[in-house]
Amino acid sequence: MLTAQRKQIIQEELDNAGRVVSGELAQRFGLSEDTIRRDLRQMAANGLCRRVYGGAVAPHAGPLDQRHDHLRDEKERLAALAVQLIAPQQTLLIDAGSTNSAIARVLPADMALTVITNAPDIGAVLAPRRDVQLVMLGGAFDHDIGACLGPQTIAALATLRADWLFLGSCGLDAEIGVTAFDQGEAAVKQAMAAVSDRVAVAVTAEKMGTAAPYRVLPTSDVDVLVAEKGTALAPFADRGVTLKSA
Repeated sequence: MLTAQRKQIIQEELDNAGRVVSGELAQRFGLSEDTIRRDLRQMAANGLCRRVYGGAVAPHAGPLDQRHDHLRDEKERLAALAVQLIAPQQTLLIDAGSTNSAIARVLPADMALTVITNAPDIGAVLAPRRDVQLVMLGGAFDHDIGACLGPQTIAALATLRADWLFLGSCGLDAEIGVTAFDQGEAAVKQAMAAVSDRVAVAVTAEKMGTAAPYRVLPTSDVDVLVAEKGTALAPFADRGVTLKSA
């Protein structure tokens, strides 16, 4: 099989499943993992995927509207489960991310919630709601991530506290924990966790078992994992994480 044909098959797998695993691809093609990793490096350099621990994921960190549309049904199911954690009069910190945007869209009404966010799209969803006290975090807006980041954002967080943090995750692995593709984004996520009593992560199956370059939190710091049924959840339960699956 020609290299171009192999890459086309890998691309189709990324389009369909959202992720590929180097070891599985090596076995499928009868090649070494080094050869597959070289393919993935070349594809990543061309913007066709993003390298993660053990393989690659689809490059859905593009325009925010595209990320919202990607796996929309799955994200809505996760959001419906995630909001069951919330009690009246709580303060929520909602991190940027398309799954967290879905959570913002289905926040229960008339619970007198306070919501803090660094994501303008989440702010736009909640701004018309008179039953929600909205606090927007400042900072430099990153168009690719869809969030305000940097020292100003971190400084603002230092004066706040939250009952729940709904933390966005670029990758989630039971051994490695929560990870991000951007160092500045990781720093803001860490600052969010530091001022939150509890941390919940709602994540689609394509991100499970993957790890981006920058560590955010160890798995032991995640209180609740909201994930799709059929994903490998046992290793998280073994580490004391409460599981909710849809």
